[in-house]
Amino acid sequence: MIDVIRYVNSIGEEIAFGDGCWHYGETDIFDTSRAHRSIGGRITGFEEDIREMHLRVELEGPEEERKRLADVTAYDVRTGRPGRLWANGCSMSCWIPGISSSDWHQLDGMYTAELGVVSDDPVWVRAASVTLESRDDLVVGGLDYPHDYPHDYLYSSGASVVLENPFRLPAKCDIYIPGPCADPYVIIAGNRYQVLGSIERGQLLAIRGYGDREIVVRHSDGTERSLFDRRVTEDGARPFAEIPVGRSVASWSGSYNVEVVMYEERCSPW
Repeated sequence: MIDVIRYVNSIGEEIAFGDGCWHYGETDIFDTSRAHRSIGGRITGFEEDIREMHLRVELEGPEEERKRLADVTAYDVRTGRPGRLWANGCSMSCWIPGISSSDWHQLDGMYTAELGVVSDDPVWVRAASVTLESRDDLVVGGLDYPHDYPHDYLYSSGASVVLENPFRLPAKCDIYIPGPCADPYVIIAGNRYQVLGSIERGQLLAIRGYGDREIVVRHSDGTERSLFDRRVTEDGARPFAEIPVGRSVASWSGSYNVEVVMYEERCSPW
C-alpha cells in the first residue's frame, strides 16, 4: 500500500497527495507498459516510449491549496524542466501539463481534479548512497600506478572499504567529492573514476553517470563549470562505468570524503 504520492517540481516545491488536506484516488501511474523492438519476427529488445498517465486528486482544505497546485505544476511546464513524482522511495521524471477540475463549484472547501501526467522517461528510479569518509590515521606514500598514467598517484594504506550494490543489475552511479583535494579519484571494482585538477575548499566535484553524463565542479554560489575534458580515460579508468552487482572493494586516498550514489530503474515503485 502506497499511502503518499508526492510531486516535487524542478525548484523543490512540493505537494503531497495522501498527507494533510490532499488525497489521491484512481491512477494508472503504477501500471507498466513497454514497447518492443523486433527483427524478422523475433523480439530483440524493449524500450520506453513517451507515456501519458492520469492521477485523480481531492482537496479538503482552503482555496490557497488549489492555487498552489496550479503554481507548482505550471512552473515545470513553462520552463521545460521536469519535476518528479515520488512513491515508496522511488521517483519518476515527469510533467503535469493538464488539470481537469470538478466539484469545486458545488461544495465549499472540496475540490476534485484529474491530473494529466506525461513522461519521456517513464521508469521509477530508486537510489542507494554510500559515503566513504576521510581518515586521518593513514600512512600516505607514492604509488606508480601500473596502467602508464602520466604521473604517480598517492595511496593510503587501509583507505578501502567494501561497497555493496544492493540492486539486481549493474548500477549507474553519481560520484561526489568535496574539496579541497587534488586529482581526486576513487577505485571501485577495479575501475578508476578520476578527474585531474584541483578542487578548492567550498567546491564539489560531481561525476554524473546517471541521466545526462557530465563532469562538473560546483562552486559555493551554485554555479557549475565543466571538467569533462579533465577526466581520466585510460585503460581501467572509465568515468561512467556501472558498479557491479553485489560487494566490491572501493579505495581512495583517504584524505577526502567520497559519496557514491547508485541507481536502479524499475517498472513500478513496489
